[in-house]
Amino acid sequence: MIEQAHASEATIGGWLHSRRHELGPAFLDGRDGAALGWSDLAAAASCWASLAQRRGVAPGSRVALVVADPLAFVAAWFGVVANGLCVVPLDPWAPAPELAASLRRARARVVATDRPIEGLELGAGTPFEWWLVGRREPALAAPAGELALATSPMGIAALLMSSGTTGEPKGIPLTGSRLAAAAARIASHHRLTPADRGYSPLPLFHVNAQVVGLLSALASGASLVVDASFDAARYFEVVAALQPTWLNTVPAVLGALVRRPVPDLAALRRVRFARSASSALPLETLRRFEELTGVGVLETYGMTEAASQVTANPLEPSARRPGSVGLAVGLELRVVTGGDPPAGGSEQELARPAVSGEVGTVQLRGAAVVDHYLVERGGAETLVGARGGDGWLSTGDCGRLDDDGYLWLLGRTDDVINRGGEKFHPREVEEVLAGEPGVRLAAVVPEGHPRLGQVPVAFVEIERAAGAAVQLGAGGAGLGGAGAGAEAAAPA
Repeated sequence: MIEQAHASEATIGGWLHSRRHELGPAFLDGRDGAALGWSDLAAAASCWASLAQRRGVAPGSRVALVVADPLAFVAAWFGVVANGLCVVPLDPWAPAPELAASLRRARARVVATDRPIEGLELGAGTPFEWWLVGRREPALAAPAGELALATSPMGIAALLMSSGTTGEPKGIPLTGSRLAAAAARIASHHRLTPADRGYSPLPLFHVNAQVVGLLSALASGASLVVDASFDAARYFEVVAALQPTWLNTVPAVLGALVRRPVPDLAALRRVRFARSASSALPLETLRRFEELTGVGVLETYGMTEAASQVTANPLEPSARRPGSVGLAVGLELRVVTGGDPPAGGSEQELARPAVSGEVGTVQLRGAAVVDHYLVERGGAETLVGARGGDGWLSTGDCGRLDDDGYLWLLGRTDDVINRGGEKFHPREVEEVLAGEPGVRLAAVVPEGHPRLGQVPVAFVEIERAAGAAVQLGAGGAGLGGAGAGAEAAAPA
């Protein structure tokens, strides 16, 4: 395992070069069992270097990946990053107008893909060239009409595109050293060794799959099963066939799996834990999954701005706190409150660190956190600061810290429901609904109300065997009589 203390000195290309003589599979396809070894990836990276040199693609040039095949994505991702180029991973299944908009924003020198892309309207003089990629090496498919500016600022290794849920759309630039350090922290926290094998059916164009998946395998010498998509019907078959020791999941994956037939528990005998990230995991889903499989769930929290993992529960089951996303890993974290005009006042209340148990906005600070965003303004790309003047980045997530530093998330800061001056979060109501017999899924949103301003409305999916109709109420339950309710008919 690569020690965290040396991660800042490591390079992804250097790691790959050092593993080129190691035997055995590094990455396996969950659908056909095909594998790439570290020697295969090192050879593919050399092919990328040769083609880049022949085509005059300079270090720092951006390469957009629009790749559906998981092993082809892995080979291309390492080929780009290991050679000092900047990878821009995009959703290969995005609708053509959305993909075209992403490609324009990416300002890539090269677009690498494993399939024809139909229906793109990019305008005259396509400012990049097309490369065709497979599981071994890239090849030129079409030259560019005219070349755009080729290099990225700050020598970044990955540019991940944000849809703008926390403001205007932006690019999040991650340096190679930041990616390597994050992967080393994850490998260390999860105690990954060359004897481990992960299973990650998560979208490869997301930071989780790239850092928690691909790079933590490289950092530790472990192997990883990758899949083109998540398929609940065959998930446990893949586990039985390829025998992973840990599972990389999100709440939606766990929620789908707990509705499947009980698996052959022998197929899960090697699994040490299932890691959950991306969003808050309902406690009922956690409980059901652990009872169904006998596999403990490790709740975590991450952000692209921190190259994935921010917090994680301890690996020891006795130290985990269900419902909490755990302790900060490798960075500073705090919760602040205030910043809103006080009732009846005209002056802005200054933000201050929250006391234990007090709800506020989650903020991050440290070398693991990005300093800048890339945004387009007036048709030009520019850098804007990602942190405040004191070095803290506001995540937009709402939560609280307990006395021992465990973080408990409640939702986004703009998700708060204000019912006649009483403020609470959708998750508080959703957890009550999820504990009701017969409830499969529950989601709560605010709705305008002429007298109270807002009231919570719950959308509930009922288990098929729950009966003809179910009346659900979440009034009270520690919410001050919020009165959220939903009547849902069972599916026919």
